[in-house]
Amino acid sequence: MEIKTSDFPKRGLYLLFPDGRRINLTRDKVESYARNFEANLHQLPPAIRGAVDFQACPVCPEKDRALFCHALPGTLAFFDEVKEFKSFDHVTAVYRGRGNNLVLAPNITMQEALQYVAAYSLLYYCEIGRQYWKYFRGVHPLLDPGDMISLVHLNMYWDTHGDKQKLDEVLLRFNHDITCTCICQVKRLALICKDDALKNAFVNVQGQIELLAVTQGAMLEGSFEDFLANS
Repeated sequence: MEIKTSDFPKRGLYLLFPDGRRINLTRDKVESYARNFEANLHQLPPAIRGAVDFQACPVCPEKDRALFCHALPGTLAFFDEVKEFKSFDHVTAVYRGRGNNLVLAPNITMQEALQYVAAYSLLYYCEIGRQYWKYFRGVHPLLDPGDMISLVHLNMYWDTHGDKQKLDEVLLRFNHDITCTCICQVKRLALICKDDALKNAFVNVQGQIELLAVTQGAMLEGSFEDFLANS
């Protein structure tokens, strides 16, 4: 499969299938869906809109103002397109960030691709994810989970100037807040759709985040070794 930068003109995540089909998970598509979702929120059954699990996360800084979770459109905007595929179907994922650089994840399963979709919505649309933006510097949706954890660790270390007490406090708060958002999103999706693949994607991302807390010492040491070896 030939990959050209010109084939991916907008920032976002793209899923390419062997039969030539593609799903574009671009920012403008999510933002358009979000506007439409808000305008038609009244069409959701009152039982769903009023459900505790549909409301913003308890840790969300917008919980008293937001009509719905801002990360929700980042997932639902593509639900109708991805639900027809089976979890073991193969796909190539391409991510375009700022500039002309592309990141490629060839021949992955749809289950893995949905995990990237979950990470994408949390990194760029979740208010908690935005709140912790400085710890996600250098992180993108296609990053290997182990590399993501290492990079987040390093970003936290630089931000706290290596102060162990501050680092532990930040890590504890970060782990609690991101885990909370993942759990809430799984419950929210359960109200709206019956697709287990999307919910499992958030469960997997939650598991990766929890690794930050349980592996921080060894992972941080390994992160420094990798950083020094490649610098």
